[in-house]
Amino acid sequence: MAALSVLALLRRPAQAALLRADPALIPAAVEELLRYLTIIHLGLGRAATEDVTVGDVAIRAGDGVICMLSTANRQPELFGPEAPSEGAACPAELDVTRDARRHVAFGHGVHQCLGHTLARVELHIVLETVLRRLPELRLAVPEERLVFQRDTIVYGLRELPVTW
Repeated sequence: MAALSVLALLRRPAQAALLRADPALIPAAVEELLRYLTIIHLGLGRAATEDVTVGDVAIRAGDGVICMLSTANRQPELFGPEAPSEGAACPAELDVTRDARRHVAFGHGVHQCLGHTLARVELHIVLETVLRRLPELRLAVPEERLVFQRDTIVYGLRELPVTW
């Protein structure tokens, strides 16, 4: 998550500049990066505990469902319009000023990751330190040479070669 977050900010220098100019935005940026990147990319199998209707689909108690956290974290009803409008970023864009606290990157309810607090603190420290101490940080290799981890439940980078 740390490497993906740094890469996301390297790809969007204006967002990194906002954080450097106002470090008080870092807690919101942590939530936004968790929402935007959602590193659990495989669907999570669950069973409905009661009858419910989602959209126009009836799900009965006991039915199996696949929960896609990354899709839930891009819902326009929660995270902005589908297309940018009046200064509001769409959910497919990174906006470190967005209120992303309702994301489900760590799951929800009894299925919420027990380590979510530690993960947030670690990401906060990484971002604050990198932005403050390495303002000239840049990729040390062309972006097309980066190797992404796509063969496990957790999406990420194998490595992030950087220089400054």
